[in-house]
Amino acid sequence: MGSNRRYPREPPPDSRRRHCWVLATAHERGPWPGLILEWRRNNSDDWMARVVYVPNPKEAKSVEAWFAAGLLRPLEPPRAPSRVPPGQVDFR
Repeated sequence: MGSNRRYPREPPPDSRRRHCWVLATAHERGPWPGLILEWRRNNSDDWMARVVYVPNPKEAKSVEAWFAAGLLRPLEPPRAPSRVPPGQVDFR
């Protein structure tokens, strides 16, 4: 199905944030620190994220998997909007 120009799809949840917590997998409960690599829609039109995460910090091993948006949380709460003039960088 194509997108509707009159009613555009909403963007992925918090698409600017890349660092996240993976709350659970199919077999274990987290949370684990993760990095969102990309977003996509599944057949039910729900958002999914491809995430690389470290299930055990004592091992030098990472896992890459797709997760429903509901199984992810931002690493930190969003900050207040910046009051930096356009064209300048916010170094907070």
